[in-house]
Amino acid sequence: MKRFFLIFAVILIFNYAGFSQDKAERNASDKKITIQANPLLLFSDIFVIDYDYDHEYDFRNKNSSLFAMDLETQIKLTNYTNLSFTVSFLAGKYTVKKYYDYYNEDIYSENVFQINIKPMYIHRPFETGLKGAYIGFYPIFGLSYINNNNNEDEMDNRYFAELGFGITTGYKWVFKSGFTMQLGGGLGKTFVLPERPEYYLPLNSDGRLSIGLTDIQILEFKIGYSF
Repeated sequence: MKRFFLIFAVILIFNYAGFSQDKAERNASDKKITIQANPLLLFSDIFVIDYDYDHEYDFRNKNSSLFAMDLETQIKLTNYTNLSFTVSFLAGKYTVKKYYDYYNEDIYSENVFQINIKPMYIHRPFETGLKGAYIGFYPIFGLSYINNNNNEDEMDNRYFAELGFGITTGYKWVFKSGFTMQLGGGLGKTFVLPERPEYYLPLNSDGRLSIGLTDIQILEFKIGYSF
């Protein structure tokens, strides 16, 4: 059902954008501030899987859940330069199945919480203000907390500090009504202290996928309002 609502919402957004785009879009040059968010993050629990400790297979537990959201503000300084500030949050629960030998296993739940702060410098190479093509450079500061009910695990409750940087690029539309849509992607690197546990959710609160120390932003899709 969630997949249906997600697809329906995306169709409505593109349909609205198509009918809203007209020559009056040039009025978007008067906009100074954008507030936007990634609606796809609200459907993050569609992709939650639980972890099998011996890597043989994945299994899903009906108690698994994941919630993530972000909020970004972009400010136009000049037609070439924007500043952005994003705060994002994630909370999730999943199940780990750990094998001790062929006949013995342990199943326990794990909870994860994450908050990230990401300031960004955005350059508009074609002098388009808040809209158009862009390239962004950012540091990212985060804090994660992992809690599990496995009494034999030495990492029952741990905090992780996260520090990273990256680059992103894409395109942003600002329509006459103020409706805003942005598509982009990027690469980055995040360092975690102390070392991240063997099993963790690869999805970050702002939509980045972490593979080792490398961050991949495959599709950054945001909608919002500019004024």
